[in-house]
Amino acid sequence: MPHSQTAPVDGRLADRLNLDLRQQRQRLMLSLLCLALLAMLLQAASGYPLWLALSLPTLAVLSLGRTAWALQQADSGWEPRADWLAVGWLPLLATLAVLASPRSWLPTELVLPFMLQPQLLLMSGLRFRPYALAVLGNLGLATLLIVLAPASTLNQLLGLLCVALATALGLNSLHRRQSQQRWLRNMRQRVVETSEKMAERQQKMRKLAFEDPLTGLANRLELINQLRRSLKNPLEDARHCVVYLIDLDFFKTVNDEYGHAAGDALLTEVAQRFRGLVRRGDLVCRLGGDEFVIVVRGVSRAAEQGLIADKILAALAEPVLYQGQRLPLGGSIGVAPWFPHLRSPASWLACADAVMYQAKTGGRNRYVIADPDTPYQVESDKGAE
Repeated sequence: MPHSQTAPVDGRLADRLNLDLRQQRQRLMLSLLCLALLAMLLQAASGYPLWLALSLPTLAVLSLGRTAWALQQADSGWEPRADWLAVGWLPLLATLAVLASPRSWLPTELVLPFMLQPQLLLMSGLRFRPYALAVLGNLGLATLLIVLAPASTLNQLLGLLCVALATALGLNSLHRRQSQQRWLRNMRQRVVETSEKMAERQQKMRKLAFEDPLTGLANRLELINQLRRSLKNPLEDARHCVVYLIDLDFFKTVNDEYGHAAGDALLTEVAQRFRGLVRRGDLVCRLGGDEFVIVVRGVSRAAEQGLIADKILAALAEPVLYQGQRLPLGGSIGVAPWFPHLRSPASWLACADAVMYQAKTGGRNRYVIADPDTPYQVESDKGAE
């Protein structure tokens, strides 16, 4: 399909991805809020000073709750704040809790908050580079605190190993997820490109099926389809349509004396003139060879039918020059309004063809309007369609 058609699809997909990311950040804020409440209870139960046990977790709860509410309201201005809170809140709270602890602490006490950080950050939607910087900073801070802990070397190594494993798992998980997203984007792009190519091919096939390759006019198949649609509601549609079948006079003379290139140039010029005569909703068709059909809508009176035929003859009377020579041109026109006994495209075209031959045998460069009371010779519908 064309780009203008696929753009809305891409826009809806981007909106969906943004919504998913916003909901992911909102769930992260709520998870951190629950951890802040848990930290408040643990610090109060562990003998921390009351101001520390209540103030920092309370501040975190307020900040996280406000951010979650803003994300729920689709306020994009709060998305960077959510990223900053996701990156910095948990390591900061753990660091302050350790430094203000009223008792000695072990490295294993840091494992839970510093191991949770890389996993929780996966929900923030950060790209790989800022995510890597955040988790490596988390690892560096945990390493510093573990090294400063009054504990044995074995406990320090165990704590460092746990945090390093969590960091590695987080980086690997993000790398795999972003690789999958790139693969999905590439697949989506291929699908879009394939759809566009298929749409172009369908358009070309339709053009070949329903368009005359020389003149660009509708061909016989398109004419049959349009007449068939009109005949489905004859009293509302077909009764206001008139078929003009035009056979060019002297076309064989042009081909014989000036060559087939001159004949093709003549047909192309006639097609352009006929296009200039019709309105939107009318149809100009090259039936084959030197025969054209014009289907005019919104015409019912005989005077109007004759006026349009005169305009067609006037267009054919204008000179056609080819390589400095004037080509002979004229036309015989059969005018066939719809009659109740014309129940198929074949019978309608046969009626127009019959009166066209009357015009040609009657002196050429003239038109004849079909008479509903005259029995015209009609070919079988199967052969004409």
